[in-house]
Order: sequence, then structure tokens, then C-alpha cells
Amino acid sequence: MKKTIFAISLVALLAAAPALAQVDLRNYVALGDSMTAGFASASMMDWYQDRSYPAVLARQAGIDDFEQPFISAPGIGPIYELVSLLQDGEIQPVILPVSLEPGMPTNAEYLGIYNNLGIPTSTLYDMIFQTGDINNLIAGNFDTVFFDIVLRNGINTALEQAIGANPSCMTVSIGSNDVLGAVLAATPMDGVTMTPVEFFGGLYGNAVGALATNTTADIVLINVPYVTEIPFVTSVAPFVDIPDLGRWYLMADTGPLTDDDFVTLGAGALIAQGYGLPGGPPLPDNMNLFTGEPGVVLREAEINLLNAQVDGYNAAIADTATTFGYPVFDANAFFADLASGAYVPTYGGTTLSTEFLLGGIFSFDGIHPQHIGYALIADELIQFINDEYGSEIPRVDMAQVLLEGDWQSPGVSPAKARETVMSAEAFQRLCELFPPKLAQVPQIRRPGANRPEYSGRDNRIRPATRP
Repeated sequence: MKKTIFAISLVALLAAAPALAQVDLRNYVALGDSMTAGFASASMMDWYQDRSYPAVLARQAGIDDFEQPFISAPGIGPIYELVSLLQDGEIQPVILPVSLEPGMPTNAEYLGIYNNLGIPTSTLYDMIFQTGDINNLIAGNFDTVFFDIVLRNGINTALEQAIGANPSCMTVSIGSNDVLGAVLAATPMDGVTMTPVEFFGGLYGNAVGALATNTTADIVLINVPYVTEIPFVTSVAPFVDIPDLGRWYLMADTGPLTDDDFVTLGAGALIAQGYGLPGGPPLPDNMNLFTGEPGVVLREAEINLLNAQVDGYNAAIADTATTFGYPVFDANAFFADLASGAYVPTYGGTTLSTEFLLGGIFSFDGIHPQHIGYALIADELIQFINDEYGSEIPRVDMAQVLLEGDWQSPGVSPAKARETVMSAEAFQRLCELFPPKLAQVPQIRRPGANRPEYSGRDNRIRPATRP
């Protein structure tokens, strides 16, 4: 299998150094965003949370008390499903939210700090400065629902709770949401829909510095995959083949598309209504800054801009890793190899890919993996940790994962992406969940200064006073 992960660390430069001690996962804490949380098909739900890559990693290491903020079905999203509906007399699969009634937390009364501190929608800034209060959810306020469910006490941020948990090992995966809003809006604007690279680098160094100063944990940093190689961006062709007319390049309000341009899944419902087609209205290229209505077209120059932004984030992560001597799991290279076909995972005769629906790795939102994808990430991460620390964590049995039917989708879907439409309701829900977040000026507050007191393995949160 082609190896696609690497380590950036001071240890790696010392070839003659003795072998490292095995990593201690007994109190493993995962910091991050929706990918860390096990978010799938636009929902945070217990079935997928239990199959998040941190949960799989913990189980493989024999840890049976890895605590997560579980949410009952159909999750908070709620979760998407693939249904077959008749469109003009033909069966056309459509992606829809399953219900208007969300699930609810099932273990919010847990007295400790959760081991999985992955928070959907969280940017790097949010990880450092955003708090959450479960009383907001109790009062029916869903404005900051994921922060409220994960953090709960209204005082401590995710970074502070991670420090307060006194972890023996940590993974840190953050940065995707600093650019994802630009993809959903199809409008990359530095400082408006994307966090500026310089701002990101400063915050990232401060956050990891706080972890290095306030914990003794073995820490693995995870860099940011390209958001331009996800099925949400790559699944819809910029053209349609029309009988007796031939190939027609879709028309946007900024002009016709080319082979180098991309149309997001958000365009599916519009194209089904005739947008971009002969005689129909043009597709919206960019976000309307006055109404907030998203665009659905990413031009070649915008793709390059988005990739350059992620490259900047990853350079900052690499620099920080070198400064503090932490290894970096190269998620960017891993997903790029999957997208390009340089790495083709095959188990029991089943080949996995990043192709939407048919590939088996990504969920129905086209952005986040489903349980098969998360198991793949966990397996690669386990190999990386074993290589880096000399550990012997058992690898994931991927053949068994492929045999496991999940809550809604049994694995690799038989539906073809080109025939499937993400409904307007589903796209709107995604945009509501992951809106662009303007870069914010940090509060004058030292990360870690307000951490909760810690006592014992239960990570119990005790009252903390604000600075």
C-alpha cells in the first residue's frame, strides 16, 4: 500500500536517537471539528459518533471508557437519507433530511470532560475562545448547539477542557471550517469567507503552545485536507449532454462554464429546475453579499485560491510541529491520494474511492466521511502512531467494517452520483450548519488560564472562575 503519511518532528531529525516509548492512550483526548466528532450526512448522531476515528482508535487500543457527547437519532442536523422519487416519470434519487425533529443529547449529565472534544462548525478561533452552555439547549436555543452539547458548563473552551482533562495522549485536527464556508458559498474571500493564513498561523501556534505548556501528553497534529477534492465539489459536471444538441456547458451569471470549472452539489436542485440550461436562468456563480444566498460555481482560479489557503494553513501547522517537536499526520496527502487514485483501498473484493455515493468513503452530504471513511482514517492514523511511537495498536479490520450495515446507508450506495440530486432543503441545511465565519479579533485571554480543575480519571469538571 502506498504510504501517504509523514512525520514532521524534531525526533524525526535525530536518526540515531533511541526508540520512543509506546504512546499512552489511557486518557486519550481528541480536539477538533466535525471530522473528529464523527459528523456524517449533515448530522451529529450516536451511530456515527461511535464510529468516529477517535472512538475507533480508542477501541483498537483497548480503551473502553472513551466518553463522547452522544446524540440520539436522527441526530442534530438531522441526518440525510437517499430516497428514490419519480421525476418526470423517471426514478431519480434525491437526498433529503429525514426529519424536522432533531435528536437530543443522551449523556449530557456526564460529570467529566468528554474525551472527544470534536465540535462541528468549530474554527480554530472557536476551539480557543468559544464556550458552550447546555442550558441554551434546554431553553430551546440552537444557535450554538454543538458547542453547548460538547462543552456544557458555559465557562471553559474546548482548548481549556482538553488541558483540564490532564490527557496522556491527544490528537488535534482543526482548520477545515476556516475555509469550508467559502466552498459552500462558492465564494472564497480572504478575511470574509476564509480565515487569513497569517491569523490562522498565529492562533495555531498559541493553541499548541498552550497544550505543550499545560500538559505532558503525547500530541499528534493532523493537517487540513483540500476542501476542493471532496464530492461536494467534484460530483457535478460543468456540462450536460442534451439529445440532438450535444454537450452544453452550463451557463452561470458570470458566463459559460469550462472543463476547468466546478459545480457544487448545491446546484443539483437548480439544474433540475432548468438553471444553467438552454432557455433557463443562469446558475448563481458567487454568494450574494446582500442576501447571503450562496453561489454554486467554483471557477478554476477560485479552486487554486482555496488550495493555496489550505497550503498556508498546513505550512503553519508544520512550522508549529517543528517548534514543539510534535508529529504531523498528513491527512492532506492521504485524501489527495484517495482522490487521485494513487491509493486505492480494496478489501474483500470491494474497492473504495472518493466518488460520491458509489465510492463508499463519503456520506450523503458530500463533505464528511461515513463510517467506512472514518474507519479508513483510524487505520491510517494507527499505522502512523505505531511507526512514530513504536506502538503495537492493532489495525482496523476493514473487511468487517464493510460488512456492517449502518443506520441508514448500508455502505457503498448503488445510486449514481450524476443521477442524484441534493434537494434544496438539504443544501440549505448545510449552509445553515456551516456558514462562512468572519475572522475575529481574539479576546485578551490566555488559552489555558481558565482551565477546569482536574481530579482523577473521570475528568470531572469542577467550578472555575472567569479571569
